[in-house]
Amino acid sequence: MSARRASVSFTAIAQAAGLEDATTAHVGQHTTFVTQLIYGGVGLVTVAEMVGHARLDTLRIYSLPAEKDKQHAPRHLTVDR
Repeated sequence: MSARRASVSFTAIAQAAGLEDATTAHVGQHTTFVTQLIYGGVGLVTVAEMVGHARLDTLRIYSLPAEKDKQHAPRHLTVDR
């Protein structure tokens, strides 16, 4: 399968799944790579440099948290007792 055909297939699957945002193979690849780095504890500035984004706002698009991530985030806070 060519890269172009893979990209077309990826986009078709995303549309069939009802995803509202424009989804391409590039976005999928980027999202997985970025998410793995961030969840692995690599700093955002380092990740931005690795993927070639000069602005953290651009990186944010690829690393939006899932609802479960937001629900579990407070457990990392230090509680003064």
